[in-house]
Amino acid sequence: MTKKPAFLILILIAFVFSFIGTIKPVEAQDSDSVKKISVDQVCELYIDEPMSADSLYKDKTVQTTVKAAMVRKIHSLCSDAPEGTFTMEVVTRSERVVQCFCNSPDQKSVLDTAKDSTLNLKGTFKSLTSSFFDGESKQCTLTIQNCTFN
Repeated sequence: MTKKPAFLILILIAFVFSFIGTIKPVEAQDSDSVKKISVDQVCELYIDEPMSADSLYKDKTVQTTVKAAMVRKIHSLCSDAPEGTFTMEVVTRSERVVQCFCNSPDQKSVLDTAKDSTLNLKGTFKSLTSSFFDGESKQCTLTIQNCTFN
């Protein structure tokens, strides 16, 4: 009779360990997912403390949609990147700036985005910076690496 409960306990322990082995840790689940963000909302919340945004989003894949007031190519700082890799800025209608660094050459058509077009982008969040000018003027810039557009 004592062998039967011991055997059931061993089966229960084996089941529990096999179940635990199939669970992904919370960190792994979080790092695999795409975080949907609003550029305006991130800027409003973190313009005075940009490092807080960096601690939340740095090196995570983010996705956002912006209304483009202007799209322009800027000097690329991508070392060891394939030829044709480019860097660009999207200035939104709300005067926020999204810088996309080290974009693949096959994404160059985004540079022809018309004013007031909606642009969906996804990439790796690198930083949020803020600049303050005379008076009440503030500039918020999100830096995202390896953007893809659709």
